[in-house]
Amino acid sequence: MIFGVDFSKFRIVREAANMSQAKLADLAGVSQGKISTIEAGKANPETSTLNAICAALDAELILVPRRISGDVRNMVDRHLNRHQPPVGRVMSVRDEVFIPDGDD
Repeated sequence: MIFGVDFSKFRIVREAANMSQAKLADLAGVSQGKISTIEAGKANPETSTLNAICAALDAELILVPRRISGDVRNMVDRHLNRHQPPVGRVMSVRDEVFIPDGDD
């Protein structure tokens, strides 16, 4: 299981694919209730479930460093024709300690 990750964004990708929760569930081999729970951000799905959902959506499950997550989110939103205000750079002591950049 994966903790501390927001999986509610699957709804955005599913809707962009013009797919119902029932259709996604059928293609991914999980229940519609599971899809609903994941999209509501109330589930902690296993990696195999996430991979099945991604395969059904013709999407990839990737990890993105926080420092560039806003840029990646904006790129995906443009691809899905969703225009959102830009998200500012995440800055914390943890980012500086664990995510090296050219100044480190």
